Amino acid sequence: MKENLLRAATLIDPQTQSNYHIVESIKHAFPLHGHDFYELFVIMAGRCTHLVNGETQTLKAGEMAFIRPGDTHGYDFCGEEDCRFMNINFYSEAVESAMEFVGRPGFSARLKRSKLPPILRLAPADADYLTQKGGLIGVYATIDKSKARSAARSWLVDALTLYFLDDRDENQKAMPAWLDHLLLELQKRENFIDGPSRLSELSGRSAGHLNRVFNQYLQTTPTAYLNRLRLAHARNLLLTTSLGIMEAAYEAGFDNLSHFYHLFKKQYGVAPGKIRSG
Repeated sequence: MKENLLRAATLIDPQTQSNYHIVESIKHAFPLHGHDFYELFVIMAGRCTHLVNGETQTLKAGEMAFIRPGDTHGYDFCGEEDCRFMNINFYSEAVESAMEFVGRPGFSARLKRSKLPPILRLAPADADYLTQKGGLIGVYATIDKSKARSAARSWLVDALTLYFLDDRDENQKAMPAWLDHLLLELQKRENFIDGPSRLSELSGRSAGHLNRVFNQYLQTTPTAYLNRLRLAHARNLLLTTSLGIMEAAYEAGFDNLSHFYHLFKKQYGVAPGKIRSG
């Protein structure tokens, strides 16, 4: 296997601390190999058979793979189908540092300990974004290596963030898609100021069902979750605008000032009037 061990010292540019390239076809991919660095690749078009750690995976356009030092992998045609993919390699210390920056304790371990490299199905917008941003690494590498290094680090953080957002430990269950959508909609002021009835309207679920689901996946109630969003909005208004306390509370959906004071102090440890003074 020595002849098929790729090394960071010979492959990765020390100035950019990365190696970006596009593999146009499986016939141009490196044969079965291992390496002492991290590699992330995104299937841009088509489909391929991924030979990895003694097993096979079928990968298709829009999927991203996270290859660790010590993994052994290669590529083969998937029937008659070929594929095109973007490949970016990084020094181990760059990835370790980025994982620490992006994730909470346990995230790094879960990425590294699985037998097969983690595969992430990207949303079309995320796949397009990573592909375009990856191209900048290649462009800058030919004209300004310091910018190429920054672009590569930024790309790496973005890619790992997508893994982190998809990450859950063994005790967590994946949230249903409708709940993901609901939580995104609740980031809008017009939705979180309306109260629990708006949750039922947006989700098509009863109040009782919402209570059970919020408790199961978020360990809170719908009302407490809405209040958290409202309080964060009010705090931001107090820190970034000249609105008075009553105005900020009203803008955040509170119609009872005493209740707002109580919740605010419980959440942030200080009264609303103390936020601006420090």
